Amino acid sequence: MDGQAALIFVGVVVGVVVLGLLLRGTEAQRLRRAWFRNTPLPRAQAEESLARHLMANKERFPGRTEAWYLKKILSDLKRDRR
Repeated sequence: MDGQAALIFVGVVVGVVVLGLLLRGTEAQRLRRAWFRNTPLPRAQAEESLARHLMANKERFPGRTEAWYLKKILSDLKRDRR
């Protein structure tokens, strides 16, 4: 019985962790949300601006991940605000 209870407990813990990761989203999704929180533009303009920034960075730094480009864009935004 004790082994079975421990196995159930481990299963529940793993399930909670997996569910938490799924609800959190990917790194790129979190970074996109951060862009929209940190830019003062209306949503439609913010989306256009982000698309332009992504295109420019993809041309300048080819072969990187989507998350890398988004981190770069956010760091540039924060740098320019200083």
